[in-house]
Amino acid sequence: MLDLVAVIVANGGFILWPILATSIAALTVVIERLWRLLPMRRRFGETRAACHEALLKGRPVDGAVDASDPLARVFLAGAAVRAHGPDTVRAVAIDAAQREVPGLERGLGVVLAASQVAPLLGLLGTAAGLVEAFQAASATENVTMQVLAGGVGRALSATVAGLVVAIPAFLAYVAMSALVGRLTDQLEHAAVDLPVLLARVK
Repeated sequence: MLDLVAVIVANGGFILWPILATSIAALTVVIERLWRLLPMRRRFGETRAACHEALLKGRPVDGAVDASDPLARVFLAGAAVRAHGPDTVRAVAIDAAQREVPGLERGLGVVLAASQVAPLLGLLGTAAGLVEAFQAASATENVTMQVLAGGVGRALSATVAGLVVAIPAFLAYVAMSALVGRLTDQLEHAAVDLPVLLARVK
């Protein structure tokens, strides 16, 4: 594997730099998103339990949950209009849940773009390598493998480099999209269930 990496680095040419920049951008977003989103699954459960306990004991919700948590903000928004009836509570809570979704999805577009741009950059390097190979072949009367090897090697190295970045980036995008989807479902379920919970504790 290390030998393959060394060959790609040695023969990839200038196109490896934008591919490397693309991979760094995608990796940075993936690490940041996982660091923020993975703990939310546990925190959402704790927030839901704290909100339910506060309501059942007649305590204000804002004193029981952390307002920096997206699910807490959904509960707080719905509870704030409790006096206006369950339909208003549901509408306000759902609106609050929808406003939290862009924050959860932030950065996913960068990862998706990396998964699409990296193979295109590899294709650009492939085309440039082939052009170089044909130019070298046209400059000599005796076309040998040695004449073509440099350009073809650069073409194949660029293709491999683009795919090496694109495949993990796409898999990371799919995994994070699934995680965001589960968190979004929890926000929406909380918004829909809140009027029922408030009705039970009246």
